[in-house]
Amino acid sequence: MKNAFSLLELIFAIVVIGIISSFAIPKYLDTKNSAVISTIKRDIATATTSIQSYYLVNNEIDKISDAVTLNEQNWTIEDLKVTYKENENNCVVLEVKKDDDGDELTLSITPDVGPICKKLNEDGIIETTYDLY
Repeated sequence: MKNAFSLLELIFAIVVIGIISSFAIPKYLDTKNSAVISTIKRDIATATTSIQSYYLVNNEIDKISDAVTLNEQNWTIEDLKVTYKENENNCVVLEVKKDDDGDELTLSITPDVGPICKKLNEDGIIETTYDLY
């Protein structure tokens, strides 16, 4: 008596695994994108509020990093600019612009960069300007 699988049993097992994978992999990728989108939306809200609060207390802002700390895996923080990139292109940019009339915080999004940016835009993240005074 042999203790092994027949070729037919192995082929059947591979087909079943393939069918399960065809449903599971897209669902997994969609779940991952949803988690990233949720994180980015939360980060935008946190950064906006933190920058506005910092400006309210100090009447100026020289570096965004003084007002907020964000995950450096997702965000690139410069002096007055915070950027989230998708596919090596700017997706979300949060920037403090200094002007003689008063400083402002601008949020801009480029929805055609990739699926995450597109979904952020569909969820209501749009180009917005906040006065900082």
